[in-house]
Order: sequence, then structure tokens, then C-alpha cells
Amino acid sequence: MKLIFPCPYQKHAVTVMEGLGAAVETLHDSHFLNTVLFALGQTHHKRNIRPCMLKRMWPSLHVGLGAALGDGYTKEVSHAWKKLFSYICLQMRHGMNNPDLEVDVQRAVHVKVT
Repeated sequence: MKLIFPCPYQKHAVTVMEGLGAAVETLHDSHFLNTVLFALGQTHHKRNIRPCMLKRMWPSLHVGLGAALGDGYTKEVSHAWKKLFSYICLQMRHGMNNPDLEVDVQRAVHVKVT
């Protein structure tokens, strides 16, 4: 993945973008996706990331997607990405607000559609 905005957090930025790609690839399996996002929220809670901080990522993601997609980043595409991002944040917030709830990501059923 080519980095658009080099910064001290490059590794995490790449991880976030790869995570977004994985989320898109698993939209067909909502149970698996929700379980992973819940667990990811719990991990962020343990790192003292507050739920209100998640939505602050959208402006950077919006700019990055626009730079990467160019003319393909239409208003409609931006709106779709914003909806997906909001959904991801919602599921992560559930995990952040329930850090002690046991979640077994390994048992979440994940079937890849071909």
C-alpha cells in the first residue's frame, strides 16, 4: 500500500486501511465482522482510546480516499464510505463500552464467498 501522508503513525495508518479492506471483504458475514469489530473496540479500550476519538478519524480517511481514488471518489462513493466507517465505529464502541465481555473471535463463523 502506497502511503499518501507520511507520518509518525504510518504503520498504524496502514493497519487501519488494511482493516477497512478486510471489513469490506467480510460485509457478507455480519456475525464475523461484528465479532471482530467488537474485539477490536475492546483492544482500543485497553490502550485508553476513548470512543469519541473514533469519529475523529473520518476527515483523514476522507482525504486519503479522495487522494487514492481521484475522480472515482464521487459524492456517492464518499457517502458509502462514511456509512461503512460509521458502522465500524458503532461496533467498535460496543466493544469499548464492554471491555470485560468475553468474545471468542476464533469461534465466529467466517465463510469466504467465492
